[in-house]
Amino acid sequence: MTPDRVVGLFRQHAGTIALEEAGPMLSNVIEELARLLSESHDNLPEETFERLIRIGGVLYREGNSQYQAKSDVDAIMRRSSRS
Repeated sequence: MTPDRVVGLFRQHAGTIALEEAGPMLSNVIEELARLLSESHDNLPEETFERLIRIGGVLYREGNSQYQAKSDVDAIMRRSSRS
């Protein structure tokens, strides 16, 4: 399978995800990736494991950024509703 084919599968799957599910889904995907990596660590070449950890790090940073942005907006909305 080629990388282009895999990206096509990503794109196809992404089209099935409702926008409102994306935030919570990212958290679930990070947890699922962590579980898969913990279960398969001994069976993966170290280089592959490290590459998947980097991918997980990017997903985690994106999820954390989205969470922080939502928290910031919620705080602003609470302050403005008190005014």
